[in-house]
Amino acid sequence: MDEGRKSLTRFGARLRAVRLQRGLSQKDLACPGVSMSYVSRLESGERVPSPAVVRRLAEVLGVDPSELMVDEDRTAMQDEALAWCEALLAYHDGDLVMAVDLLETLGKRSDEEMFGWCVRWTRLVMLARQRDHEGLLLAAAKLRKSWSPGPAVDALVEILRASSLRRLARTAESVKAATEAVELASGDGERVRRVNTRALISLCAELTAAGRLADAEQVVDQLSARLPELGRDRLAISTWWARAKVADRLGDRTQAAHCIREAVAMLDDYDGDPEYRCRVRLAGASIGLRTPGANLDEVVALLDKVETTVAAMRRQGGLLAHARALRAELALRDGEVDRARELAESALSTGQLDAEQQLRCHLLLVRAADEVDPDGSASARTALAALLEHINPEGVDPLLWRDVARIALRKH
Repeated sequence: MDEGRKSLTRFGARLRAVRLQRGLSQKDLACPGVSMSYVSRLESGERVPSPAVVRRLAEVLGVDPSELMVDEDRTAMQDEALAWCEALLAYHDGDLVMAVDLLETLGKRSDEEMFGWCVRWTRLVMLARQRDHEGLLLAAAKLRKSWSPGPAVDALVEILRASSLRRLARTAESVKAATEAVELASGDGERVRRVNTRALISLCAELTAAGRLADAEQVVDQLSARLPELGRDRLAISTWWARAKVADRLGDRTQAAHCIREAVAMLDDYDGDPEYRCRVRLAGASIGLRTPGANLDEVVALLDKVETTVAAMRRQGGLLAHARALRAELALRDGEVDRARELAESALSTGQLDAEQQLRCHLLLVRAADEVDPDGSASARTALAALLEHINPEGVDPLLWRDVARIALRKH
């Protein structure tokens, strides 16, 4: 008998014992919202009572609700909520098999509060998938104010909030949300620990985006210690990717290349979200392109895989734009100045590049213009200057600013 079933049986046995002590029948416990047949199913362990039902029964029995509930009931409730969350996250990640398997284990629920919470959580995940960041923040605020199955579940809400806040350039708030997620997911149990790992990955990303690299390094140390228990699933891939990002920001290109290669290698065993796989490979191509003694054949192979995958996807988004930007850098290295400019301008025209990718493209256009006509590169420099007015330097590779400074000095 699994733990959830044991918990239901314990509640049912406790309810029956208290009822008999009071000399009451199941019919005597019937009250608004609680039928005699429902009381029977509760006592037999076939139904899960909501907190509201427990309160009504306790009132009829003349006892405190805590006398009917035990700590294991609360643990089982959170465990079921986490299973629901994992199912939706698996769907979000493109792992439909896992999503279906998890949902199949949950079965039907009659708990109104739990059902309502699950509906709101489902909507939140869909908003994340749609990249409706403002809508997600509003929905998350309502969810956090409502009834909750437990703190580890609240941590998952904060992880989604952190990501949306970062994309809205609210980095201080995103770090705060990710930090809270880590604190909330501090309990025991395998599922709670996996949520804690997700929260640490989120916190590492937010700290890196905020330029707080020393703090991000400390989180990386915690994540690295967990790699042996993660196997080769998405959390393991994301952990290696997080390590690569921090090393890259610190200028340790060799370590960054090692970490992202580990992440890319694990994709062979991961059949989930194709967009996620593309983003990891794009990170591999981006870091590989700037690694000393870069293997450009590996970079080209990664970009080929991304473009092949994107061609089969309905939503291309910024994936193809990022791939074109990296192709532009390769073309400039090969001396194909016109092709480099064409690819960079095409990538920028999509409006899908993030701030750092835009900056790299504009720097490339200035370098390309300098090679063709040093005296006629004013328009490329003007476009670069306009972009710099709107970029938060904390979230950009520090080595890029060195390139910007060189161009500024070259101007004079």
